[in-house]
Amino acid sequence: MIKPGLVRFILASLVVFFHITKFVFIGHLAVYCFFILSGYWVTLMYETKYSKAKQPLLVFYCSRIFRLLPVYYLISILTFIMLFIFDSQVIERINFTSLSGVSFGVANLLMLGYNQLSFQPLVPAWSLDIELQFYLFLPLILIFLKQQKVRFSILGIAFLIMLALSFLWTDLFLSKTILKYLVYFLVGIEIYKSKIEFNYKIERIFNSLFIGILVIHYAIPNLFALVKLADSSYNELFNILVSFLLIPLLSNSVRRKSDSRDMLLGGMSYVLYLSHWMFIIPYNYYIDELSKIDRIPYMLGYLFITYLFSLFIYQYYDMPLDKLRKKWVSRRM
Repeated sequence: MIKPGLVRFILASLVVFFHITKFVFIGHLAVYCFFILSGYWVTLMYETKYSKAKQPLLVFYCSRIFRLLPVYYLISILTFIMLFIFDSQVIERINFTSLSGVSFGVANLLMLGYNQLSFQPLVPAWSLDIELQFYLFLPLILIFLKQQKVRFSILGIAFLIMLALSFLWTDLFLSKTILKYLVYFLVGIEIYKSKIEFNYKIERIFNSLFIGILVIHYAIPNLFALVKLADSSYNELFNILVSFLLIPLLSNSVRRKSDSRDMLLGGMSYVLYLSHWMFIIPYNYYIDELSKIDRIPYMLGYLFITYLFSLFIYQYYDMPLDKLRKKWVSRRM
């Protein structure tokens, strides 16, 4: 039985390997699972804690923003430094006096609109834009989700909208907003609202189906050639559909108690999710003309530095700041 911290750590690691090797093709699936977990945990916190504050909306918004921004700002600054050192031409092409340049600056500062940018310095931060949009709309969304029948209806509509924005209207502005990903958050909300917990046998069946589908795609060359293309429609459809097979695992994981080690893994997963990208910049610079075999030592070095850095930043930067955030919230309850 997998605990919640380990689940988040595995998901973050999948994103890391997705970005450094084409052998891993479920990076998007990992992000979708993060959205499901966020739907559960943030709704739980809002209804059991933030809603009881003297100023619930103010405390909720400030707390969630304070949870995301410190690590995001630190890693963004370090990413820009990496770009200046290893790929300065990318930065030089940005005209900060133009409207697009101003939009670029605002999106990097506020995170909102980051997913709309044609150039994203810190690529994984696109999901933080979606996450922040979810926070903004959650109090309103919860008003309409009091009855289970209504929740199921909205869930079905959100699923159809997600499919339409993923495969039919991919160029629309809305395809890069919360509307495309709302279904995942709603699944998490439903897990919380209905207290969904799956029988262990059912979880094992779904996990086996998930693993079996992965094995088939690795074993059949034609399928692997289709699914490994990160921007292909087949890869997108695969990640969408297969992510729902992990709902029993995700739902059961949130019911399990974390020990100190599990909390450490869960805590550093956010830092790992963001910080791995800044190290990809020098990694790609040095492996550019190397063969796959010659890249192996660089990959091992990259992984060692990335995970060690994530642990260090979590323990000595993120965790102390998060304690301050929790104290600030507790004084307003």
